[in-house]
Formats: sequence, structure tokens, C-alpha cells
Amino acid sequence: MSRVRSLVVISLCTAAGLALGYGLARRSPSSSPTPPPSRSVSDLGEDFALPGLAGEIRDILLKRDALERASELSLLLGGLGRESLPQIQAAYESVFMDIADVELILLAEWWARFDPAGAFKWARGQWNTRHPAVMTAILRVWGRSDPRNAMLAAGLGPDPGVTRRWSDAVLRGWDDSDVGGLLDYVESMEASPGRQWVLYTITRRKVLRDGAEASIAWAEALPDDDVVFKLNVFRRLGSALAEVDPAAATAFAERHEAGPYGKHVPRRVATRWGVREPEAAMAWLSSLPASENREDGILETYRQWMNRDEVAATQWLLGRSFEPWMGPAASIYARKLVLTDPEQAVEWVARVDEGELRVLTRAVVVREWLIMDEAAANAWLERSGLPAETVERIRLVPEAYRVRARLRALSPG
Repeated sequence: MSRVRSLVVISLCTAAGLALGYGLARRSPSSSPTPPPSRSVSDLGEDFALPGLAGEIRDILLKRDALERASELSLLLGGLGRESLPQIQAAYESVFMDIADVELILLAEWWARFDPAGAFKWARGQWNTRHPAVMTAILRVWGRSDPRNAMLAAGLGPDPGVTRRWSDAVLRGWDDSDVGGLLDYVESMEASPGRQWVLYTITRRKVLRDGAEASIAWAEALPDDDVVFKLNVFRRLGSALAEVDPAAATAFAERHEAGPYGKHVPRRVATRWGVREPEAAMAWLSSLPASENREDGILETYRQWMNRDEVAATQWLLGRSFEPWMGPAASIYARKLVLTDPEQAVEWVARVDEGELRVLTRAVVVREWLIMDEAAANAWLERSGLPAETVERIRLVPEAYRVRARLRALSPG
């Protein structure tokens, strides 16, 4: 056996041993394989040489400076065609490559330009290439040339999370390309969270690339033959606009708030804007005409604010004169407050406008109270003046409430 072949075999055996530990540790996309022992590529012997192009690439891969390696390798690969693949593989196999090294990503990008299916198969079969950075590089390139087959490959992800990331890479490549039919493809998908994610990817990239004005014009010009699809585009566009241009997002939402494509658009704008400026988002919602859209927007924006920063959200609500438009926020606050002060919580329920939201909030709050202190909650129900049938419905605490309460009691803190 020649010295070249011996060294390649040794390298591959080392990789196979590491792959076993990697495969056992890798239970989810977020898992990381057990790191191999610290080792430099030069440990394999810098005096070893390969002939021709393989040797030239190997010399680059053995350079100690990462930026120098990446620069020289990119320049060299850019001038090579598919006939060079065997020599490139020989060079790569002669040195140690760790998980998702940039050199592997560059190889994946280059290979996928002329044989994406082969690059995809290679990446799935190597222990050190089954990393999101390598896989998504291949799929994005594939998406530029053959997006429909690339989407089929993306569907082979080992779990829904990976499949979504792979699909997103294909969509970004498709969106980069001159290949038409992207929106038609999305519209043909069955209604699902996956389709909504795809729509958000498209609208977010459109806003970032083309700007708010062009993106809004594009969405508004979509045909009206599929109202649900266009409504979903408007919602995702509202989210995307709010992240980079709240003024354009709010103007867009206000223009369509009462129209066929306005349902939940204010919520989409306010919840995204509220991540950075919750008080400004709430102030904008308060300026909208009273409607289900405004109530829904306030409810969800305040709910998310309370989940992110309970102290700030509570201070905002308690530190201002209460106004009727704040009723949905009072609903969220009452549901949180019942865990520590049930009597105050039911008082906050009364600040929610008469209607479905008050009925729901009262039922949630009093049922939580019944689980924690049945006697006190029943005493309140007796003097509440509520109709007898309403009291009886509230007293029928669903089992899910009791299970949640037991889990909460077991959780630390």
C-alpha cells in the first residue's frame, strides 16, 4: 500500500471512530457531538505530499492561518470544474477536518454548483458535514438552480426543526435566483404552519432587499382570487415591516385594518414592534378605532410583554390612569395576579369591557382561585350576583386546570 493510500486510510479510520461518538451524542439538531481530541492538521505530517492539484489544495488546507486558508481556497475553487472533484476529495481526505470547518462549507458551496444532489448525499454521509452550516449551504445553492427538487431534499430532514431550516435555505436560494414560480409554489402548499413560515421568509427578505414601499406595493397588487392566501401575506408583511420600519408598518396596518386583508395585521405589527418598544406599540394600538382588531392587538402585545418582562409590563399598567381601551391588558394582568392575590384579580376583571373577553377572563381567574382556595372562591361567587347558571359553569373546573396547578406547585420557585 502506497504512503498516500496509507495516510488516507488512517485519516478515514480516525473520522469513522469520531463519527460513532458523534452519532450517539447527536439526539437533536441542537446537540453537539463529543469533541475529538485536540489535534492540528499538521499532526498528519506536513512533509507528506500529493501530486498535482491535490497537493496544491492540501498545502492550502495545512496553512495555520484560517483567513489565509479560506481566501486561497475560495480563489482556487472558483476556477475549477467538476472534473477536479476526485483530486479535491483526495486532498480533503488527507488532512483532519473538524465539524463544519469553513473549508467544508466552501467545498459544499463549490460542489453544489454542478452536482447539488451529490453534494447533499456526501454531506449527509460524513460525520463532520452533517452540520446546519454545511447542509444549508448546499441547499441554498441547490435552490438557485433547481428549487423544487431541492425542496424535496429538504423534506428529508430528521425532524421538523431541521426540515424547516433546510427548507428555509432552499427558499433563500430560490429567492436569490431568476427561477420563477416561488409565490405560486407557496400558494400551492396546504395550509399549515410550514406555509406560514415560508411566507414570512419571503416577505422578510423582500422588505430587507426591496424596502418597505416596494414590498407593500407588491403585496397590495397580489390577485384577490385567494383571499386567505393574500390575508396571510399581509399578516407576514406586517411582521416583517415592524422589525425594520414601524412607521411604514403602522401606516400599512391602519390602511387595511377594516378591510378584507386586515384581520390580525395590527397584532402582527404591534407584537413585533413591542419586542423593542412595547410602550410605543401599546400607544399606537390605543389610537386605533375600537374594534376586534384593536382588542386582539392589545391582548397579544401585552401578553407577550408580560411574558418577556413582567415587572416593566406591570409598572406600565399600574402607573397610569386606567382607560377603557386598556381592558385587554387588564385581562392578562388579572390572570397573572390571581396566583398571588385572587381578590384583587377579580376586581381587575371588572375593568374589562362587558363581552366575551370579560366572561372568559372571569372564568379563568375564578377557576384558578377555586383550585387554590375553594372556600374563599365559592364565598365570592355567592356574593358576586352572577346568574346561577354562570356560577355553575365556572365551578366546573376542567381537569386541565387542575393538572396545570399541580405542575405549577411542583415546579421550583
